Parts: sequence; C-alpha cells; structure tokens
Amino acid sequence: MSDKKSKKSLKHLAKNALLGIPTSIATGPLGFRTELDVDPKNTDNPRPARILFREKEDEAQGPSMPGTSIPLIAIGDIEHENRPIAESTSIAGQEEGEPEPPFTAPKENRKNATHGSRFIPGILKKGLDGFGPLKALLKKIPTVYADRKVRPRFPTLNPCSTDLSAGVRNKVTLLRSHITSLDAVFATPPNVRSELQRRDELIRKLGGIKDQLQLLSVEPGSQQLGDDNGENLLKVLEDLQEAIFDYQVRSRLGILLNVDKPEGQQMARRTSIVDQGSEQMDSGQNTFPLHVSSDGHLNSSFSPAAEAAVIKDFRYAKRAEYRHGNRGGCLKGTRGAILDEIELWTGDSGQPTVYWLNGLAGTGKTTISQTVAERAFADGRLGASFFCSRDFEDRRNLEFIFPTLAIQLARKYTEFRSIFVQLVQSDPDVVDESLCGQMDKLIVQPLVQSAISTVIVIDALDECKDEEPASAILSVLGQFVAKIPKVKFFVTGRPEPRVREGFRLPLLAAATDVFVLHEVESSRVNNDIRLFFIHSFSELKGRGRISDGWPTEEQLDLLCNRAGGLFIHAVATVRFIDLRNNNPKRQLDRLLKSPESSAFEGKTKFRVDVTLDLLYMTILREAFGNDDPEGDSKVRSVLGAVILAMNPLPPSTIAALLGLDPEDVLPLLLSMCSFLVLKEGVDNPVRPFHKSFPDFIVDPSRCTDPRFSVCPPDQHMELLVGCLSLMNQKLEQNMCRLPDGARNSDVNDLKERSKEYIGQALEYACRSWHKHLLDTAPAHRPKIISVLHQFLEEKFLFWLEVLSVLGVAREAVDALQAVEKWLDVSPTLDLTRDCLHFLVAFFEVISTSTPHIYHSALPLFPQTSTVHKLYKSYASPLVRVVQGVSIVQEQFVASKSHSDHICGMTWSPSNKLIAVAWSSSQKTAILDATTLKQLNTFESCRHGFRHPWLGFSQEGHFLAEFDRKNIMSWDLQTGGEVSSFNTGLYLTSNFEFSSAYSMDGKMLAVVFWNWNGLFPTVIISIYNILSQERVCSHTLQGSVVSVWSQGVCFRVAARGLGFLTVWEVGFSPFPSPVEVGKYPIPYEIESAREILFLPTVTRLAFTLVGKVLIWDIQGSRALLDLMGEEMEMISFSPNGNFFACVCGQELHVWKDSPTGYVLHQNVLWDIRRYLFSPDGESIIISDDKSLHLLSTRDPIPSPSDAQTQSIDWSPFILEFSPDERSAAIARKKENTVTILELKSGNPQLIVNAGIEIYGLRVTRAAIIIVGEGVIITWNLPVGDCATTAYAYPKDSVQTIMFNYSGYYSSALISPDLKHIAILSHFTLSIYDTSTGKHLTSIEQGFGLRPYFSPDGHELWCVDGNSMSGWKIIGDGGSSVFQLEPLEPTVSPSGVFSWQSSQGYEITPDGWVLDSTHKQLLWLPHHWRSHEKHIIWGGQFLGLLHGALKQAVILEFPM
Repeated sequence: MSDKKSKKSLKHLAKNALLGIPTSIATGPLGFRTELDVDPKNTDNPRPARILFREKEDEAQGPSMPGTSIPLIAIGDIEHENRPIAESTSIAGQEEGEPEPPFTAPKENRKNATHGSRFIPGILKKGLDGFGPLKALLKKIPTVYADRKVRPRFPTLNPCSTDLSAGVRNKVTLLRSHITSLDAVFATPPNVRSELQRRDELIRKLGGIKDQLQLLSVEPGSQQLGDDNGENLLKVLEDLQEAIFDYQVRSRLGILLNVDKPEGQQMARRTSIVDQGSEQMDSGQNTFPLHVSSDGHLNSSFSPAAEAAVIKDFRYAKRAEYRHGNRGGCLKGTRGAILDEIELWTGDSGQPTVYWLNGLAGTGKTTISQTVAERAFADGRLGASFFCSRDFEDRRNLEFIFPTLAIQLARKYTEFRSIFVQLVQSDPDVVDESLCGQMDKLIVQPLVQSAISTVIVIDALDECKDEEPASAILSVLGQFVAKIPKVKFFVTGRPEPRVREGFRLPLLAAATDVFVLHEVESSRVNNDIRLFFIHSFSELKGRGRISDGWPTEEQLDLLCNRAGGLFIHAVATVRFIDLRNNNPKRQLDRLLKSPESSAFEGKTKFRVDVTLDLLYMTILREAFGNDDPEGDSKVRSVLGAVILAMNPLPPSTIAALLGLDPEDVLPLLLSMCSFLVLKEGVDNPVRPFHKSFPDFIVDPSRCTDPRFSVCPPDQHMELLVGCLSLMNQKLEQNMCRLPDGARNSDVNDLKERSKEYIGQALEYACRSWHKHLLDTAPAHRPKIISVLHQFLEEKFLFWLEVLSVLGVAREAVDALQAVEKWLDVSPTLDLTRDCLHFLVAFFEVISTSTPHIYHSALPLFPQTSTVHKLYKSYASPLVRVVQGVSIVQEQFVASKSHSDHICGMTWSPSNKLIAVAWSSSQKTAILDATTLKQLNTFESCRHGFRHPWLGFSQEGHFLAEFDRKNIMSWDLQTGGEVSSFNTGLYLTSNFEFSSAYSMDGKMLAVVFWNWNGLFPTVIISIYNILSQERVCSHTLQGSVVSVWSQGVCFRVAARGLGFLTVWEVGFSPFPSPVEVGKYPIPYEIESAREILFLPTVTRLAFTLVGKVLIWDIQGSRALLDLMGEEMEMISFSPNGNFFACVCGQELHVWKDSPTGYVLHQNVLWDIRRYLFSPDGESIIISDDKSLHLLSTRDPIPSPSDAQTQSIDWSPFILEFSPDERSAAIARKKENTVTILELKSGNPQLIVNAGIEIYGLRVTRAAIIIVGEGVIITWNLPVGDCATTAYAYPKDSVQTIMFNYSGYYSSALISPDLKHIAILSHFTLSIYDTSTGKHLTSIEQGFGLRPYFSPDGHELWCVDGNSMSGWKIIGDGGSSVFQLEPLEPTVSPSGVFSWQSSQGYEITPDGWVLDSTHKQLLWLPHHWRSHEKHIIWGGQFLGLLHGALKQAVILEFPM
C-alpha cells in the first residue's frame, strides 16, 4: 500500500469510527478492531462499545502491515547506538537500513502542521483543539452525577459508602490530566509512521467513547439517569482510561526501543510487559539503554564504553523490576477505586511522599503493585521498582534494594545518570556501604541535584531478610524522605511487626499515607473476584476448552464464597480447573463437591468458615489418587524439596539431591502445577505460587492427609544427607581449573567456569547443607555425624574452593560454627574446630584466592594440626621457609593488622560485632567478630582525644562514642548518624570516667569523680542521644568504680570509707538517686590503683603494688589473692566466669571454680589493651596496630622458663649480605650476631659483640655494628666458617667512636657503608661511618622510620602514611655533605619496603608478587605487624614474626 493510500485509509477509518458508521466490526490497518453494540430497536445507529487490541492475526482480514505494532518491552532492553530515531526504523516497501522519512501532513493541512491534532481530520472537534469536547464532557460529568448511588459492583474509595460522586470525580480528574498531556503530545508532529498509526488508533477509540459519554452526560433530573446509567458511565470511563493507557505504553515503548517489530512478535497481553532484552541486560553485555528526558526525547551524553565500564562491576538485583517475572496486573474493572486513589496520589505534590499498601497474605498487594508500576510507566512517572521475594537471594537482601533502584533511575533519567556515573567512577565501592550510605549517595544526592520528580515502587518489603525490630529500609527512608519531596515511594507489605514499627518511626509516620487492603468491604472484594472468574472462564472459552453457559451463576457464587476475599484462592482455583490434560468441567465439579474444611488456618476476616486448606487438599488428592506408599514417599520428598529449599531449585537439582531420576521428578511437579510456578525444562527453578501453600503443607493440623503432610525435620534430614553425599561424590581439587597463584578477581571467566564445573546442584549443596542441619531432629544425629565426618576428612578444602570461587567464603564460617554448636563432644567436634581454626586464620586469603588455599594457607598452618595432617599431600607452596616458626599460635583464632593505632574497642552484646576506634584517621570501624573483616566505617569527631569510650546499645542497634567532650552515635541498621553534640563537659586525662548505654539505646550515662575539698564526689550526667540534650545530673559521695544499665535506669557503684555503695539513677531530674546496696570492702582497697566491680555476681577486683585481689562482696571472702610481679589491666568477663590481668608481657586468664579462680591460660604477647566478649568465650587483644582474637575455651599452659626467656622483646635486626648468600641476625640486648647460610638455613658463625646492638650491616668480608657511641667492624674469616663458632677476634676489630648523647632506638647503616642514620624520638642524625663525624640532623615526628635507597644515594623517612626524602650529595670527607630535598610522596599502606633486586615486591594487602605480578604468597598479619623489619635480599625476604618476635626468612623462586 502506498503512503498516500495509507493516509487516506487512516482518514477514512477515523471518520467511520467517530461518526458511528453502521457496521459490525470496524477494522484498521493496525490490526485493531472496534466492537459495536447494536441496539435491536435501532440497528441503523450502532453504538461503539470499546476498542480492542487484536491479539492474533485474523485470517479473514489478511496480514497486517509490517512494522505497525510495538512489542511490549520495557525501558532499555537492547544495546543501541547514538543515532536519530528515523535511522533505526523501516516500513513496508523500504530497503533494509534505509531511513524512514518523517511524516508529512496532507497538503490541505500542512499550514497547520505545527499542531499534531489538526492534520488528522475528525479529532473530536471539527478543525479546532481535538480534545476540547472530550474535556468539556468530563468536566460536566461530576456535576450531573453528584450524590448518585450505584451498585456495589462499582465501589467508591470510601469502604463504607457507595456514593458515586467520589469515584467518578477521581476518575474524571485523572482522565482530564491524561488528556491534557495527550493534547501537548499531539501538538508535535510525529516523525515516524508507527507513531502516526498509534495516534490514529487512539483517535478511533476515543471517537466511539466520546459518543457514549455524550449519551450518558444528560442534564440533572433526566429520567435517563439511573443506576444502570451510572454503571455504564464508569464502564465507559474505564474504557477511556484503558485506551489512553494503551497508547501511552505503546508510544513510550516505541520511543525507547527505537525499533518496530513484525506483527508476529507482539505480546499477547499488554498487562504482562516482558523484558525481551533482559538476558543481555542481566548478563552485563549491554551498556545503559536509551535515555529519555521528561518530555519524551532521547538523550545521550555518555559513550557506551564509559557506561559499560561503570555498570560492569556494579552489584544490583538484575531481575527485581516490575517488568520481570510472571506477574500480571489487575484485571480491567477490578480494584478501580484503590488504583485511582494511588494514581491521584502519585501526581499530587500536596499528598504525603510515602504510601503504604498494608494487606494480609493473599489479598492482592503484588498485583496492585504491578498495575501501579505499569500505570506510572505509561504516564512517564515511574523511575524505578523493586519487587522483593524471599525465594531469591538478591531480592530478599536489603543491600540490593538501593543499588537496584539507583541503576534504574540512571537508565531512566539523563540528569540522574550523569551524576550516578561520576559517583560510581570516583567511588566504586559505594555499593558496599551501609544502607544509609547507599541511600544518600546513590539515590538522594543525584535526585536532589537533578530535581527529578518520579515514582518509586517497592513491593513485598516484608519478604526481605531483616532481623531488626524496625525495618532497616524504612528507617533509612525516614531519614531522607524530607530531602526529596518530589519523589513518591509506593510500598507494599504485610503488617508484620518490623514493618509496622518502621512506618511508626516519627520521621516516616508524618510522611506516610496508609491503606489497609484487608479491611476493604467484603462485597467490593467479592465483586472483583467474580470479575476475575468471569474473565478467566472467558479465556478458557476462547481457547475452546469450555462451551457457552458454563459455569452457571450458581457455580460462580459458590466459587466466590469459597474464595473468602482471597485473590490467591481464586487464582489457585482457576489454575486447577485449567490443568493441562484435564477436563475443566470435571475439575470444577471435583472442587465444588468437596466438603468445606474446618481447619482454623486459612480463615479470613471475610468469612471465618472459608479456608485455603480445602482447596489445597482437594488438588493434592485429585493429582495423586489412591494410596501408593512408594509414590507417596516420593511426593513428600519432592514437595519437601520445593517447600523447604533455601532458594528455588530446578527439577534437575531436586533429583540430584534426592537421588532420583529427573524424568521422574518432572511429572510429579507437573501434577502439582496448580500451586507451583513451573516452567518447561528440568533446569528452571520451581517455587510455590503463593506463601500460603508452604504454611499449609507443613502443618499436620491443616494438611490432615499423612500422604502429603511434610514433616520438616525429616525432609531437612533428607536434604542434608543429599547435600553431603553429593559433595562427597563430586568435590575435587581445583574444580574450576584455575591458574596457579591467581586471585579470583583476576580470572575473567570465573563465572562461566563456576557454571561449567560446579553447576546448580553442587552450588546449592555447598551453600545450604548447614542450614538443613540445624532443622533436623536429634534422632537423626548418628547418621548425620557419619556422613559429616567423612566430608570434613576428605572434602573440606575442596568445599572451601567452591565457596571462594562463588564469592561466599563467609558462609563457610557460618556453617562450621553451626556444626560446632550442634555437635556434642566427639572426634568430629575436634575436627570441626580445627577446620574452623584453619578457615578463620586464613580467611583473608581463602576468600580472595582459591589457589592460595594450597600455596599459602595449608603450607603455613601448624604441622601438628589435624587439617595439615589430613591434607598435607595437597600443599603446593611457591615459597621455601629458610628460617621461622609456624605463623599461627593455637590460641589465636584470627588476627588483623592496620596502619593506624588502635585507641578504643568494644564488643556488641550479641558477640557478633567489634567496634574499633583508630587514632590518626579518627574513624570508628565495625568488624565481624569471627573473621575480623571490616564491615563498616564511621567518621568520628574526637578533637584530639586519643582514647574514647565506645559502647553498643543493649539490643545492638546503635553504637555510641564519648571522647571526654562530645557524644556521637550511629544506627547500625542503616549506617547513618543518629546524633553528634557537645556535652558541655571537658574531661581531661586527669579525670577517670565510665559510661554506659541504657537498655533502650536512647540514654547515655557519663560518670566521673573529682575532689570536692577533702572528699571525693561522683558526678553522673545522663544524655538523651536522640534529642541531643542533657536530661539530668546528680552528685554522689565517693569515687566511681563502675556504671551499668539496669532496666529503665542506671546503677552506679562508688567506693567510700570501708564500703561500696550502689546507687540507682533514673532518666529524669526527679526523684534523686536511690541507694540500693551497701557492702563492706577490705581496707586495702583504699590504696588500690585499679578497681573493678562486677554487678552480676557482686565481685570486686583491685590491684595493689605486686598484688591482685578478687573479693566476693556478699560472702566477704577472697576468691583470688595473687602476689607477684607488676600486674595491671584487670578485667572480668561479663558473666564472671573468667578474670584476667596483664603481668609484664603475659596475659593471665583465670577461670572460676567452686574453690575460687584457677589459672586457665597464659598468653605471651605484647598487649596494649584487651576485652572479654559478653559471653566470655573470646578475648580481643590489641598490640597497638593489630588485633588478635583469643578463644578462652581450651586451657593454655604456662610457658616454661626457657620459652619465656626465648621471647626477646628487644629490637630485632636482620641484614642480607650483598651476595645474598648469608644473613646476619641480631638483637639489641642479646649482644650477639648470628651469620646464617641461606641455602641450608644453618648458622655459620655467631659473633659476641659485647655491647648492645642498634645497627648492623654485613658484607662479604666484614660485619659492621653500631652500638652506643661506637662503630665496630669485624673482618670475617676467609673460607668456610665453623658452624656455631663463637668469635671475638680483637686483632681483626676496628672501633670508631662517635659523639652522641641521649637515648636512641635504632641505627641504620647505608648500603654503601658511608653513612649511619641514628634515630631518636624526634631526631634523625647522620654520621660518617669511617670517622664518626656528625654530618647533619633532621627534626621529624615520633613515628619516624628511616630507609636508605639500595644504592645509598637517597634517604627517606616514613611517618605514618607520609614520606619525606633527600638526595645525598657528598660524603662529608673529601666533599661537603648535603641533603637535597626530594618531592614528598605518600605511602597509602604505611609500609615502605624496597623491591628486591629480583623484582619481587609486597603489596599493601600483604601479597608478595614476582616481576610478572604473579601472587606467590600471602603474608599473614603476624608477619606484617612490624613493617619496619621487612627487608629484601634478592630472592630472599626477611621479616619479624610479630607474635614471637623471631626472624623469618623466606626464599622465593628465581
């Protein structure tokens, strides 16, 4: 058909539709058709009823025009190039790739071509504004129909009223708004033929609707106005709404997709908008899609390459949008009132910015959400959506919600996108921030800067995993919603406690509108359900499955009654009736003949005698017929796998776990497809259609037929054994064929390898077996232990491989901890603990590099351990240990080093978290208390105070910090700051203070004591953290001992003359503190230096000179009276089971017993601070920059005198010879130097220097030592040296004196032997080696560390993370010595070590790389805790074992 004829045809058809030309079907070239109602009394004037989209080609009409329909694909589904729209479309008669010419108006209308509605004749008003008459009719309707009543089938918004005016008024308001928008759109001529065709189709539809409205819009008082007319009016308004909606969706998709598809590819239903390009999108193969501004025009300001780089590693839930899944929207004619109310809310800036659709299970919340999202998309207002689901990990994880919303907003809005791209480029780890940080940076900041008005939909929030009492997402939303008033949040969720509490938060409650879906009048819901049944049976009839007149009205009434107001009941009923290969009439008869159930669950407030149980039981019995013990067992097993699996499993995985044939599993699942979501094929996941079915099938009081009732402990047992058996059968070393030494992140095809070599079944087994273990019954224990022990003995390391490759190594910790708690004392328990010890000690390397399980972790784990003995044959070290000891001490569970000093730490009440305050950076970090992995970081404001108090609230939701002046607090759910304020106090280091959190997390008590004349006084100030004000302050007599929270008050223990007094202090000025206890205490306490009170067991501990005493206050007796060396830093475990103190370089831990405290552990360590966990099972230890986790479970015997003496805490010195064949090792106080032969690791020579050693350098011929004011050179003997020979040959000694007064900690000799750098606290002095002459001095900070360059021509000083350098000019002898400053630089890790001459280097995170950057070894924290002792000698690396202060020398391959 030519363009000219096509335009004439469009014009002719438009006139026919608008003028109501008598015909049964008016069909246009688009494949649409207009159904006309023909009045039997007036057949000459048929009335158009509604315009229908033709779902399939009508053979009688012939094929439709190619390129005239738009596939229903949502935003951004295909990769695109930046090109005009016309360049990417084609029409009939056009060569492939030839651009489509823009539409040209007919000659008679070209002068008016600026107004799109004028060059299409007959648009609602002759020759003028085409939408004017329709708008005028809509304006008139509310007046005509004011105060009219209508049948309940068309309810209004008010659940208790059938007043027609409110419903009509709302719908008319929406329609007038839509038509105004359309008028603006039609004012612009279309530039592609497909848009012209869409407009033509809309005009034809509106013509028939206008005529119907004209007939219904009669004057008030007319006899034509009745209930039927009111019903017809709403029907016509719905038709109008549907027609506009249909055009908006297709027009918007046409613009976004920039391509037209053939008729055969269009979707069957508009309401199921499916993302055909989602596979590309979800695989990360595409860039950002097209960008559409608010006026509908395309924008593109970033190159696809830049976009792809940003999106590649950005983590989000890829199928959480409304356009994914098999959800359908509301059936036309149902839920009209609530949908109109929501749509009005989205466009009303005066309404609250948050809307909560509150509804019980099965009431249709998700269907409404789907429709709201579709309508908002059609209107151009939908910015993003997230449909939560407990069936999928990424859609039940709160951490995915904000990143997913952000990336959708970036696809939608160019303004947002430019900010988003820049932000992610500058901070790629923003996705790992707290919920509060995610919301602020990914959502709020771009929205504020771009000033975008949009709608965001979050469905089924209750299905997210959230263990907090108030929803974390809602907590965050409450903090920021006021900052983005142009954004509307539509949220649905069951009224579960945490969701209710979230919406009750003060900041959110004021901004939220609530609609309770399950409180809607039952008649309204039943009407909607009836419409659903009618529509569903019409579809069956259209497919030829049923005949006319079925079902009967009586049968429909019964179905509606049994549904009981639950849409899910109606849906399940239809799915059963329409079951494949079954007669629908027979299926319905079976349902209706079943007696009604009397089970209590499933009852609703609509009809207490209606239950889902009847329906589910009937379906099961019809599906599986008579008793079949063997078949019933399979049914229960398969049902159990579907219901109890941790995430949806495909039939192939179910078969693998249960030991069944996939061909046997699939037919069973097909028999139950009425209540399952089941796609064709054995590799597509299966899940319950609704959550009510799992609730039914596991409850024997509801599922009363034992053939189908699933017993969770038994089924968990079956799944557990299946998982363990599958792992024992399939796991092997290096399953994914990874290259040696590689990090997981360096393997580009890691995901593809995991799919190929691991697969769905084995992945599920590796990740979920321990979860099933916890739900098994005690009777299953013997069988489980047998299979479990085999797994740990044979497959443990291979299991870690799989979890490492999948990026979920932390789940291995959870699994082994669960097993440890589940097991009784047994060999399997000991093996489990050793496996957990291995995992935690090397968690950092196991989680980042799978091959280094065998290269680093296994070779360095103690050889006496069970894990090492079982798996030593698999070890493949890339490095040889020349000298050193095992890096892991048995008592330490985990370690973590840091470049900053630790100035405070505390445990959470749950024992799961540790808060640590860093000094220089003034940051507070939250660590995982098992692995010490950093989870979050908060910016602090300590204002120079180095040792703040840290405390968690009792429920663990908040963290507070008091730095003697200011209080800061953070919400751990969201990561947001709760408060930051000045207390008015200024407690200098002369004040001793204590602090405590109230049980509810709202109050903080600060208690300190001071002298008031001759007597000490205690001052307690209580602050409200939320309001940031002081509530009260009280003064008590005595000196403070401790403060703690007790119920709704604080308690303070203060010591006086011979007594310990306990006071109770409320949260208000009145009443005054009340004395609740007074206990006599030993007189010795008056001279105590440290005092500690344990309120839970009323015990008191204090230290005197050379003495520690633990006193039982109630029993007035000593539980421990210890005499010895200097003892300090006393501490109780909160439950009183343990007591500890530091004695020199040892931590002594005592355990309570019936006879008093007995020594339990003795740990050699350089301890600065330590703290018991709340349960007393662990101790966190700090040695300034490192953290170490100690378990108190097993005794640690006291070290022997020889062991104690072998731990030399004096400075350690190690130097390699220039030929890299020998190493010299010395200590300051040992006065000896050991020459070590590197090839064998044996000592060649031990030289007694006779002085304390501060510096050392070894050459082929001599050893040079720097002592106090002296430089001594020994000439080494020529030839082989006698092993372990002691030498002090005076005739070969050269001694040079130099003048240096004062203390110095170390000395450094330059590699060229010309200069010596002497380091004191604040000064670095340079001397001439040959003469001892002082050359110059440099004033530096306390943290200074000097380094000479390998050639001796540069001197660098490292102070924290900053580095200053100088070029050395002259030698101070024949030439003048000078230091020429070099450009300052930064050492991000605080570690400054030169590369070896062989090209080896150490990265900031502890990896040793060769010259090709291959990872050879991961250095544990013990070997990195003293970074100034790291030194290279070619292929040899020397360092200090931080735990035992012993030298470690490693040889790397050439």
